[in-house]
Amino acid sequence: ANAVTKALSIQECPVKEKHVRTIIIGTFKQRSSQTFWQLVSSKAPLHGNPIVCWKFLHILHKIIREGHPNCVKEAIRHKGLIEDLGKLWGHLKEGFGMLISLYCKLLVVKLDFHQRTPDFPGNLSVDKETLLRIGNNDAGQFYELCIEFLDYMDEILGLEKGIFSSLDMSKANSMTMGGQCRLSPLIVCIQDSVHLYDYTVKLLFLRSEERRVGKE
Repeated sequence: ANAVTKALSIQECPVKEKHVRTIIIGTFKQRSSQTFWQLVSSKAPLHGNPIVCWKFLHILHKIIREGHPNCVKEAIRHKGLIEDLGKLWGHLKEGFGMLISLYCKLLVVKLDFHQRTPDFPGNLSVDKETLLRIGNNDAGQFYELCIEFLDYMDEILGLEKGIFSSLDMSKANSMTMGGQCRLSPLIVCIQDSVHLYDYTVKLLFLRSEERRVGKE
């Protein structure tokens, strides 16, 4: 509870890794993220403070990736809240409003992806054999998976573009707390995109290999 309160401060600064780590360890101790959701719903002004909302989305992304496996299913149950936050803050066409809208779209796409393909864990890390099993070793399903990966990547790139376009040389750049607050979620996005790109290349190579063998 203390870590959640400190992580969701109103100061325009990046979330401290030690607070996020405490929250993630808590999900493994309780085998659930319910305490996090209860604290957020009762104490965090997600609808009233854009900085708090931005930090909440960053922490949630980390929990989905690194928390207990049950955190993915629990986050899916709160997808409606994320969509509502995206619509609310999306009315602000600049600053954190625009960024929150983009981040909410990304997290909704991520949660939809996990709901459709539950064999992928929150951190997206699977070995080649599991990837083939998820695609049922079928060229058509490989193709569909590649489209999903690329749609997911589009949302990551959209958020990245939005963040960099919101920076300026005076108030918000990589050397200021405000700039670091905006940039810090990109680390998690890069971790997601590494797997998405890798799997897309592997499946496309498998598909081309099948076609070559078929011709022979």
